[in-house]
Amino acid sequence: MSENTAPMIRVMGFKTSYEKLPVPGDPVTEKCDLKGYKLDASGRRILELQAEDWVTYSPSHSPMNTKTTERVRLMQPDPSKMGEDQDGEKLRFMTARWMQIEPAYEAFKAGQDIPINGMALAAWPGVSVEQAEVLRQAGIRTVEEVRDLSEGQMDKVRLPNMREMRKQAKLFLENSDAAKAAEREAQKDAIIEQMAERMAAMEALLEERTQPKGKAKDAA
Repeated sequence: MSENTAPMIRVMGFKTSYEKLPVPGDPVTEKCDLKGYKLDASGRRILELQAEDWVTYSPSHSPMNTKTTERVRLMQPDPSKMGEDQDGEKLRFMTARWMQIEPAYEAFKAGQDIPINGMALAAWPGVSVEQAEVLRQAGIRTVEEVRDLSEGQMDKVRLPNMREMRKQAKLFLENSDAAKAAEREAQKDAIIEQMAERMAAMEALLEERTQPKGKAKDAA
């Protein structure tokens, strides 16, 4: 997936539940049913309390309106379970979706914050800590997402003056982009100046070394 392609989904968060689930067994050495789960002496599946990870996600264009929660293990693409997916369309879809989930899931399992695309609300002086928390509860985690809110989405955020906040987010990002561009130009000018100084020093050294010895003595 290209870096310029907007994410297909937006990961909202993860949670872990504990459920009694059937235990996979080895049909060669253990008593199992047709699906490979262990059976007890009476022929019933053996159940054990197991951790189950869940992911909540939404379409990238509408994080507030549609949220879906699924078992993480069912989100991972597995070509052997695609059934009649002869053209590979389902596998491509699941792979593209998992590419958006996997980095966030790895961060969750490592006890780290979920990575976000854009500038975090904490980096924007235009909102207070309390306002940022309300925005995050609405599924909005970046300044870009505030800037891109539709009219209908703004009405669902429990904060006053959302249209002004959206306007300020746009101005802040524009100024940030301009500042970054100016910084890049300044760095470029500094590099060019350093290169010019080095070139002048090299030319002076080369001229000194290529002068005839007699001329160099006369100059001295």
